[in-house]
Amino acid sequence: MIRGLYISATGLLAESRRQDVIANNLANVQTTGFRRSETQTRPFSEMLLHNTGLRGTPAVGTLAMGTEVAGARVIDVQGPITATGNTLDVALSGTGFISVQAEGGRRYTRAGNLGLDAQGRLTTADGAVVEGQSGPIVLGQGAVAIGADGTVSQGGAVRGRIRLVTLDPESIRAEGQSRLTGTERGPATATVRQGFLEGSSVETVSEMVDLIRVMRSFEVNQRAMRAQDETLEQAVTKVGAIG
Repeated sequence: MIRGLYISATGLLAESRRQDVIANNLANVQTTGFRRSETQTRPFSEMLLHNTGLRGTPAVGTLAMGTEVAGARVIDVQGPITATGNTLDVALSGTGFISVQAEGGRRYTRAGNLGLDAQGRLTTADGAVVEGQSGPIVLGQGAVAIGADGTVSQGGAVRGRIRLVTLDPESIRAEGQSRLTGTERGPATATVRQGFLEGSSVETVSEMVDLIRVMRSFEVNQRAMRAQDETLEQAVTKVGAIG
């Protein structure tokens, strides 16, 4: 019975974690280049029960010990692309990420609402410096053109090429501010579209359906814990009083 309480408790913790991830997805439904996440669960190690009363009897079987959330996986799915007309806005169409230098080192993003810092370097909206193939891309005065391969030109002169990479899907992890970490697998195959932005990949209706499912599962675990608690109470107050 105590084991049943423990298993139900692990279910409550797992559903609570799922709810947090879904809530974060919904909070970023309007965030440029945001990639939705979903939780990955796994069971705790099972125990093998044996009958110790008789020799040579086979094992009774395995005993489950509940579940836990192993982590939140970023789902790399293309978001909707919309025209903005802004010169420094870029959207990636296809597989790939923009490589940037942030406070913690190299990071990756799909948020293409770019700008310039005080040194004229091309940066993301949150201040991370966009990496070029040969270092930061520094711009001055004049019209900027960004090619499909990420080449940045100004006044007819090439200023650099945005470093675009692909990542191992299983290694991608969200870090906040539309930044991601992951293991590089090589150059990107995505096409750069100047004057466009990629929106969030979150679908509100799907996330709301998932949220309802999580709430129902949470309630089931609550009822299971309550039933087991009442049974234990009966065992203590009534069964123990019979003697």
